[in-house]
Amino acid sequence: MSTDRPPQLRRRPRDRFRRRLVASLTVFVLVGAVAAVIGAQQGPRLRDVTYDPSGLVSRPAQRVILTANQALQRVSAGDVTVTPAAAHTVTSSGNTIAVEFAGPLAYDRSYEIAVTGVRAPGQPATSELRTTIRTGSTDVLALVPATSRTSGTSGTSGTSGTSGTAGSADKDRIVRRSLDAGGATTVYQAADITEYARLGRSLVVVSGTDGRSAVDIVSLAGGVQDPSAPVEHLTLPTAEGRVTALHVADDGASFGFEYADTTTGQSRDVGLYVVDMTGTHLPTAVAADGKPTAGAVPMTVAQWAYVPRTERALVRTGSDDLVLVDVSGQTDPVRLGSATYLHGFVGTGTTAVVETGTGVVRLDLTDGKRTPLAAPPGSTDAAYLGRIAQLDDDTYVRVVGDVRPDGTLAQRILRVDASRASRLPVVVPADASITAVCPSPNGQFLAVATKSATSDLVSIVDASSGALEASIDAASVDWCGALPSGDEIS
Repeated sequence: MSTDRPPQLRRRPRDRFRRRLVASLTVFVLVGAVAAVIGAQQGPRLRDVTYDPSGLVSRPAQRVILTANQALQRVSAGDVTVTPAAAHTVTSSGNTIAVEFAGPLAYDRSYEIAVTGVRAPGQPATSELRTTIRTGSTDVLALVPATSRTSGTSGTSGTSGTSGTAGSADKDRIVRRSLDAGGATTVYQAADITEYARLGRSLVVVSGTDGRSAVDIVSLAGGVQDPSAPVEHLTLPTAEGRVTALHVADDGASFGFEYADTTTGQSRDVGLYVVDMTGTHLPTAVAADGKPTAGAVPMTVAQWAYVPRTERALVRTGSDDLVLVDVSGQTDPVRLGSATYLHGFVGTGTTAVVETGTGVVRLDLTDGKRTPLAAPPGSTDAAYLGRIAQLDDDTYVRVVGDVRPDGTLAQRILRVDASRASRLPVVVPADASITAVCPSPNGQFLAVATKSATSDLVSIVDASSGALEASIDAASVDWCGALPSGDEIS
């Protein structure tokens, strides 16, 4: 008897596999079709939102990126609403929408972003994408002298973190203080700290006395000194010298300072030096022609600061010439006439506020055009007119004062816009003087530094109302590093 099976029996497993495959493919097609129909009826959905909470409150031109689950037709600015209102622009590409804010946002605040009429290419259905973002809270770095003490949580800063280290009472401390919480954390401590600045994930610290400065770069981890990373001690241009007017570029690629050779006991070759953090970390003189040149005699400097968000520096020379210097050395310096004082910068940084022999003007750094600064009635009615600190494009604060019968100065802070000047209700003790008024990066707060015969104090106040937010027994805060330094007035 034959053992061969009929042909139809041998093919039956193969036919069963084919039927299952066809069935599976049919299911996939149906599922895809149903999904397409549902997608066409519902419109695009929000898949992801990315942003930097800290960047949103400290720098302009920061973006919130909304990513949809499919490609989108072009989204215009009219389709996007931000609540509370904040100036912004909109771009879209593929499945992403970028909302870019013109200036820094308010600290520790929720903003709702709604995008209406969102549509996929070729699809009739529209949808709304809606999300809420939360901006970062603010903190400051403050310099607490060795003779100062911090205590309690009602008004003055407490201590935590590494502040309990043995011997800390004999050292100056750089502390971090958040405005929405009591207490402070010691970031770094050393003897005779004179200046400091944030540099990315590091600190630049200047210390020393009697014309013998040292410049150190301190690595940070978790917001405090990284104990596993050695402190980098910079080699300065001469064996002994004095470092002042420290400033850091916003991107952390470089920093600079004024340096005076004191090896002979006198200050010589006083001028501007810059340190390229992408190179050898050796200070390089900015020569008289405005170019960083190794071994050159440095340009004399009365005041200087980095132009916000650039690698350029605005310098007022010892002869009151204004020079815009490219610290990277890639472009030629630009000479912008003269000025008798540098007050600071406006908004995006393309405009500086400078004082001339005839008044205070806004200087456009792109074309050199000068326009008078708004000075409504009451803004200049005082014997003493101090530094102007810009809050936004239209508003600034200024310290003014009158002489008391005993010869001391009674100071007050004015808030000035285009049409009016009003006194900011900030109390200055009769036995103290204002040494600095420094806006927060977003202009929401002011750090008011005062000094008396026995103590230093920094009060953080609301820039609109003058309400006290926090106070720190300290000599300065890092917000002041954005203001030009050299010849100082408050």
